Amino acid sequence: MTIFPQHELHRAAGNLAKNNVNPGEDVLIVTSSDQDARLVDSLTAAVSGNNPKTVSTIVIACPETLKNFRHPDPVLAAVEHADLTIVATTINFPRAYDDLSEVVYKSGKRQVLINNAPLEDFVRGASLADPVALDADTRKLARRISGAKKIRVTSSNGTDLCMDICRPCISLTGFADREMGFGSFPSGEAMLVPEEDTADGTFVADSFGQVVYIDGSGPQIGLISEPIEMHFAKGNLVEINSGRDSHKLKEIIKAGDKNVIRLAELGIGTNPMAREIGHVENKFRKGTAHIALGDNHLIGWGAVKKYGGQIISNRHIDLVANNIALQLDAKVVEF
Repeated sequence: MTIFPQHELHRAAGNLAKNNVNPGEDVLIVTSSDQDARLVDSLTAAVSGNNPKTVSTIVIACPETLKNFRHPDPVLAAVEHADLTIVATTINFPRAYDDLSEVVYKSGKRQVLINNAPLEDFVRGASLADPVALDADTRKLARRISGAKKIRVTSSNGTDLCMDICRPCISLTGFADREMGFGSFPSGEAMLVPEEDTADGTFVADSFGQVVYIDGSGPQIGLISEPIEMHFAKGNLVEINSGRDSHKLKEIIKAGDKNVIRLAELGIGTNPMAREIGHVENKFRKGTAHIALGDNHLIGWGAVKKYGGQIISNRHIDLVANNIALQLDAKVVEF
């Protein structure tokens, strides 16, 4: 069992609950039998401290195989009636775009999905950012991006990428608002689905890569040891440099469908506590940008018609660049 100060876990769980749990609500925690019980205990205590009407926990016994997994009907029925569902199953289970999420959005309810990491990572870094300040800062940046027509990211490593803005930018901070019904925790990014077929220039990923397999599973990229230089024209990836990590990306793209080369998303990291480590927390770091290739038609969750794009693909590939500068309509923006 991993040893860490218990107060760190309580603080992380408290930050999740602070913005999300409202007095008088019915809150449901959905977890799995392979999850660390200490996380579930801390979540239950944190949620209870916000004066909900009820707090319930469902533990799903891990099946022999998770291939084509569907949540049991009693779980989906409970989710339908809960005001807020906190999804604390392990990363082995389907995430974000599954049958449970479908029930949440159809019923007009909300969910917070825990961005799974080893518990010793979850209790540090991004989880410890002040949730109120992070939400305010990220929403401010998202409003500025939403009001512009063009966005440009640059960096000393060779990144110089421009694209058009045609949709509102999303503030993603771990807070599940009523419009989208979704929050991922920990988080911290201004997420934009740009106008398709408008991205031009170069993006050099020099930190981290993550692949979300919409259908099935496959290899990951992880921490990047040799920068991956990507060139875009009219929204399409047209060239990738050579190198060990570039080879990983090429193989993942080769195994994908025809739309996996299309630029789907631009995210600007806003979390000052996030760290450069080998999982999803990496892309929330303040001062970074990440692009995504592939699918974007599901982004926006309960408000997908407003925020989501038109690209349908069997994967969504995030790639992170350090030390970026940001321009909106040719004006430098501090963030």
